[in-house]
Amino acid sequence: MLANLNVKNIALINSLEVDFSDGLNVLSGETGAGKSIIIDSLSFVMGKRADKSLIRYGEESASVTAVFEKLGENTLRMLKEYDIECDDDQLIIKRTMTQEGKNTCSVNNQRVTLAVLKDIASTLADIYGQHENVSVLNSSNHLNIIDKYGEKQLSALLEKQRDIYTQYKDVCSKLAKYGSLKDVNKNIDLLEYQINEIENADVKEGEEDELIALRHKLNNSQTIVSALNECHNILDGDDGENIISLINHCMSQLTKVASFDPQIEEIVERLDSSKTELKDIACTVSDIAENSEFNMREYEECEQRIALIRSIKRKYGNTVQEIQAFLEDIKEQYEFLSEGEEKVVEYEKEKESLLSKLYKNTLDLSKERQKIAKSLSDSVLKELKELGMPSCKFKADFAPLAEITDFTPSANGSDDVTFMFSANAGQPEKELSKVISGGELSRFMLAMKKIIANLDGISTMVFDEIDTGISGKIAQIVAEKMADISRDKQVLAITHMPQLASMADVHYLIEKYTQDGKTMTRLVALQSESRQEEIARLIGGKDYSTYAMPHAKEMIEYSDNYKKAVKTS
Repeated sequence: MLANLNVKNIALINSLEVDFSDGLNVLSGETGAGKSIIIDSLSFVMGKRADKSLIRYGEESASVTAVFEKLGENTLRMLKEYDIECDDDQLIIKRTMTQEGKNTCSVNNQRVTLAVLKDIASTLADIYGQHENVSVLNSSNHLNIIDKYGEKQLSALLEKQRDIYTQYKDVCSKLAKYGSLKDVNKNIDLLEYQINEIENADVKEGEEDELIALRHKLNNSQTIVSALNECHNILDGDDGENIISLINHCMSQLTKVASFDPQIEEIVERLDSSKTELKDIACTVSDIAENSEFNMREYEECEQRIALIRSIKRKYGNTVQEIQAFLEDIKEQYEFLSEGEEKVVEYEKEKESLLSKLYKNTLDLSKERQKIAKSLSDSVLKELKELGMPSCKFKADFAPLAEITDFTPSANGSDDVTFMFSANAGQPEKELSKVISGGELSRFMLAMKKIIANLDGISTMVFDEIDTGISGKIAQIVAEKMADISRDKQVLAITHMPQLASMADVHYLIEKYTQDGKTMTRLVALQSESRQEEIARLIGGKDYSTYAMPHAKEMIEYSDNYKKAVKTS
């Protein structure tokens, strides 16, 4: 239920906070006092599309916060799906909008998208306005209404339908992997070719990089050999001007005088060690040069291997890991398809059997739905007669089901349902949304809401002037039905109807006032005498004390007695 609504800078509201109670909460006030602003604010915080015109003049932003308590199962399940924490069975939703058009939404102080806010809010309250599109007028919702109304009777058939449909889809999925009988052998041949191609290629991790490095080396072999030979000549060439010959000359000169100084003898030993190391380097350089000669065959093999690896990667994966994963997958497919024609025939038979079972259950489900739809129709007509529409007709029109040859299986059956309505005797029923008037819609909606109020799991119902076009005896009946609904649901109703106002468990007055030259709207909870005065105003009496006030008191007493009788019944 909606426990608290806090509104800031919405239209004429500067700051407003109101606590709502269980039962029937009625809001009334003069025309233009801002009753619709309350509904607009609630719609806004529940995710309805809004524009900047809602923001109070002169302000940069507007916000609405709503606190809900006694949460239903649908709400708790959705909060779990969205991983939103919920403590103490309380939910706080908030939405803020700025002049720049920026929207900020939160649920229990956790930032969420507008779409998530709308999903969660849809489980909290149902808002019905006279001129708004309502779900009951949308034919796509009609089957769901029937299923909700007959949930107990339909549960077994629907569960069976879903179970058979799951098996049917599983068989269809297996057949889709096989393809037709004609395609099985062709697919096997293709898979066998792919398996052989990948396995024969035997691509190794890092192999392509190594081959590219080798190709680069082969492409530059002449430059490499030339540099190596030049290095060898400098170290130990045949022209006698190499480094080693120069070292030999140095050693020869120093040996002549080594006996005169021990340090010179040490230098000779060091030069001899260097000569040995340089001779080894010269030999190694020569060997590398001999092995670095360009080899056309090696180059061609390198190019072919690189081309093969890139072809395999292009077909089967960008990395060795992806290629191996693809290979494992097609091996499984190959093994699967190798079972061949026998499996296809087996699955085709199973599919045909399941389709036959599914079709039979679809027919049974449709028959049961039609019985439930007749019961729903009877209940709606009974309510409408009490609401002053004795000649109206209402039924659920079921489109004929296709034959099994044209049958499209579904987990929910194949029924296509449209509500049909006629308000006047002698007139045929036509599609509800096309023929029902505003005043008729108010009563029709009230009848439907009363019947299915406990089926949607939503604990708060909001009615924005549902009494439009209703007066007299029917107005009293409407008030009593609203009181009946409020026994199990929290009801918020904006009204001009004294009969409904007198039924209120809590009555709020919406009024405009001026402060510091600015017009504002506020909400005041009415107590006994002030409530009587407001109902007298709704009655329309000019002389409250003489005529209207006693009548208002009488209406309140009647309503109190009615509610007491309902509670004890």
